[in-house]
Amino acid sequence: MNREISTAIVQKRALQYQSGFTLFELMISIAIIAILSSIGLPAYQSYVQKAAMTDVLQAMVPYKTAVELCALEQGSTDGCNQGRHGIPETKTTRYVSEIQVTKGAITLKGQQTLQGLLVTVRPTITPATGEINWNRECTHSAGNRSQLTSCEEVFRFGAGNAP
Repeated sequence: MNREISTAIVQKRALQYQSGFTLFELMISIAIIAILSSIGLPAYQSYVQKAAMTDVLQAMVPYKTAVELCALEQGSTDGCNQGRHGIPETKTTRYVSEIQVTKGAITLKGQQTLQGLLVTVRPTITPATGEINWNRECTHSAGNRSQLTSCEEVFRFGAGNAP
């Protein structure tokens, strides 16, 4: 009986001393979470931008194909405009607010995550071979460097890298 009382007293005192986390332990936990977040969040945002940029690229592909066919049929890109010679009218996607085609040049305007981004791809025909090469120009109204870098990585046109 005496032994049971002393065990109960020891257990009660142990509960009094260990009733939760100390302030120091909580601060360390919060610091670790903050460090992991500061590393993970920019990487996540970069992946989201690249995924959005891939959507823009996929939206551009039918227009690129249509401009190439138009240029082959017409002999130049001068008459290759939106809504003519098999080039589709504008469409929108989650990240593209507008697509314009003028004289073969395809311009895509970004929206949502890519707000302010403008991507222009221009065809040039090599007269001797009839080969069509594409050059891209990425601009951003606010000068967002990370979006411009993502654009240049996804749109690998020009300098012999045209897909």
